[in-house]
Amino acid sequence: MNGNNRKNYIKMRSIARRISSDWNFRLFRNFILIDIIFVIAKIYIWRIVTEAGLMGYNLSEFWNIRLTGNFEYSKNVSPSEFIDTFCYVIPDVKEKIHAGSVLIETSATTGVMMISEFLIFMSGCINGGKRVRRKLEPLNQLATTAQMISTANFEIDKFHDLENALEKIDTENTDCMVSTGNTEIQGIENAINNLIKRMRNSYIQQARFVSDASHELRTPIAVIQGYANMLSRWGKDDEKILDESITAIQSESESMNKLVEQLLFLARGDNGKNQLTIEKFDLNYMINEIYDEYQMVDTDHQYILKINHDKPIYAYGDYAMLKQTARILVDNAIKYTPAGNEIIVSSGLDDTHIPCFDVQDTGIGITSEDIPKVFERFYRADDARNRKTGGTGLGLSIARWIVDKHEGYFKLASCIDAGTKFTVCLPKIHKENNDEQLIDENKG
Repeated sequence: MNGNNRKNYIKMRSIARRISSDWNFRLFRNFILIDIIFVIAKIYIWRIVTEAGLMGYNLSEFWNIRLTGNFEYSKNVSPSEFIDTFCYVIPDVKEKIHAGSVLIETSATTGVMMISEFLIFMSGCINGGKRVRRKLEPLNQLATTAQMISTANFEIDKFHDLENALEKIDTENTDCMVSTGNTEIQGIENAINNLIKRMRNSYIQQARFVSDASHELRTPIAVIQGYANMLSRWGKDDEKILDESITAIQSESESMNKLVEQLLFLARGDNGKNQLTIEKFDLNYMINEIYDEYQMVDTDHQYILKINHDKPIYAYGDYAMLKQTARILVDNAIKYTPAGNEIIVSSGLDDTHIPCFDVQDTGIGITSEDIPKVFERFYRADDARNRKTGGTGLGLSIARWIVDKHEGYFKLASCIDAGTKFTVCLPKIHKENNDEQLIDENKG
C-alpha cells in the first residue's frame, strides 16, 4: 500500500468511525424511547382491561373509557413486601386489586428487551465500523482511481508512437493494422483496428456494388450501341435487320429499366426512404393471387397451390411488398426450372404458429457453397447460366431487404437437380398489435 492509498484508507476509517458512532447513538436513543413507550402502553392497557371487567364497560368503545383508578403501594418496605402491597384502587369498587403480577410481568419483559437491545448496541459498537467501511469501499476506490488519474504522469511518447503507427498505415494493404508493441495502449489499438476493418469492409462492398452495377449496365448499353450502329450503316433499307435491331433494343431497354428500378429501390431502402404500410391481411389470399397470376403469364410450368381455403392465415405487414417478395421467388423458380416441371406455392403456420409462405421448384438446385451467398447483391453462382436465364442478380437482395424490414427471416433448402424451396417466415404480429390475439386467431 503506497502513501496515498494509506492516507485514503486512514481517512476512510475515520469517517467510518464517525458514521458508526452517530448511528449507535441514534440506536441507543431509539431503544430507550421504545422501552418507555412499551411500559406505558402495557400498564395503560392493563388498567383499561381491569376497569372494563369490574365496571362492565364495553371494550368496543375503547377510546371512550374513562379511567378512574390509581395505584397504591407501601413505602419504605422490602421489595417483596412492595410487590405484595402494590395494588390498584378504583373509587367505585371497595375491593383493592393486587397489581404486583403486572408489575413483575412488565419488568421481566422490559428486562428481556433491554438485554436484546444491549447486545444489538454492542454489536453495532464492535462491528459497525467494519460494516460502514464495506459500504464505503466502492466510493473509496472511485476516489482513489480519480486521484490517480488526476495526478498521473502520462508519457507523451506513447501517444507519439500511436500517431506514427497511424501515419504508416498503407491504405492499399488490406492486412495493415496499427501496432506499437506497447501493452498499455493495447485497448486503443484494438479499437482503432476494428474501426479500420469495418471501414475497409464497407469500402469493399461499395466498390463491388459499383463495379457490378457498371458491369450489368455495360452489356445492354453495348448491345444497344451495336444495333444502333448497324442500323445506321445497313438497317435503314434492310427490313430484317431493322426488325431485329428494334426487338433487341426494346429488350435491352427493358432490362436496363428493370435494373435501374431495382437499384433505386435498394438505394432508397439503404437511405430509409422505403416506408412500410403495415396492415392485417390473409396470407392465403395473397398466395392465391400469386398462383392465379402466374397460371396466366407462365404456361411453360405446372403450378400447384397448397393452401387451406376454409381457414385464413392472418399476418401483419406491407401487403404490396410481401407480394413483391413472393413474385421475386416465383420468377427465380421459373428461371431455374425446366419447362413442364412443377412449381409449388403454399402458405401456412409453422410449429410455433408463425405465418409463412413457400415457393418450391423442381429445378437445378443450389450448391451448399452458394446457399449462404444467394442473397448478396449481384451474386452470380454461375455466370454462364445466368446469362442464359437473364435477371439482374438483385431480386433476392430486394426480397431479403423486405423480409428483414418485417423482422422476418428466410429458410432455404436445396438439392442439386432436385429443386429449391424458399420459405418466408413473418413475425407473429407487428409491434403495435397484440401478439396473443393473432396467435389465437390463427389457431382458431
